[in-house]
Amino acid sequence: MNGQHSEGSSSANRLPGFLAGLLLGGLAGLVLGGLAGAAAMLLLAPRTGKQTRSQIQKRGAKLRHQAADSMEELVTEAGDKAHQFVDSVHKGVGELHQRGEELLGEAKK
Repeated sequence: MNGQHSEGSSSANRLPGFLAGLLLGGLAGLVLGGLAGAAAMLLLAPRTGKQTRSQIQKRGAKLRHQAADSMEELVTEAGDKAHQFVDSVHKGVGELHQRGEELLGEAKK
């Protein structure tokens, strides 16, 4: 029984790291994609340097806003999922505690 309990505890302990990995992985993909797009634009741009820099600044600002919005959504969603998980665990612990009390009461009879 201890083996099962420690596995469950271990899984619960790894959840925050898993969620952080998802968040950082999504953000890293977004940033790398933006950088690759900017590099391609620089190499293939048929504009003057001044026009290209202006366009890069505009697109960079747009990408920053998109990244910030995406990050906010991911953090909110991860927080909601974490709260649901914690609530579920608390409910399960409460039910187990209640059942343990019932079994102790029956054993004392």
